Amino acid sequence: MLERTVAIVCAESGAWPNAFRDNLSSLGVGHVEVVANVDHFEGALDPDKINFVFFQQAVGLQFMVKTLRILRMFPRGDVKYSPAILMARELVETQLRQMVELGFDDVIQFPCTKGMLRHRMHKQLMSPVSYFITENYFGPDRRAFFEGEAGQKPRFGTRAYERRTFMRNPDHGVAIMDIHKYVPDEAKQDGSDQIEI
Repeated sequence: MLERTVAIVCAESGAWPNAFRDNLSSLGVGHVEVVANVDHFEGALDPDKINFVFFQQAVGLQFMVKTLRILRMFPRGDVKYSPAILMARELVETQLRQMVELGFDDVIQFPCTKGMLRHRMHKQLMSPVSYFITENYFGPDRRAFFEGEAGQKPRFGTRAYERRTFMRNPDHGVAIMDIHKYVPDEAKQDGSDQIEI
């Protein structure tokens, strides 16, 4: 299954990205490309394949933000639904929360075996995934990352959102399975039932 996917490794130059590229190739990934510059990222994406986008923690926050924006706003194919995975070392909880807030699908901390990496990649394929769309966000369900099953309960907030449930299939691309739109009750929004103090 992985042989029909592409992996893009966003990393600083050096030995780590080359070793990680070799590990991904040995897992059977069809094509692996290392990108050390945000300007080269868009050209590495393949709109006809499932793209796994891996980030080395050392690339820094600014690189991650710019690259994730390009990924989630990509106009062709199913690229915007691509899994973005952070490869990290020794993240404390506040750092982990910050990375999840950016919109990573998964965070894998070292040390990591090839078997574990393969398992985590396979979890991104052929299983239902939900992305949320709000006024300023498109990406994975950030709440469910920390709350598990409890984070998947219906949400009734004060702002509109859309939840798209889809499946990534290396043979057929991304299939949207369900779209749920939530629009808050306008009567509650206008403040007419609010008591002034």
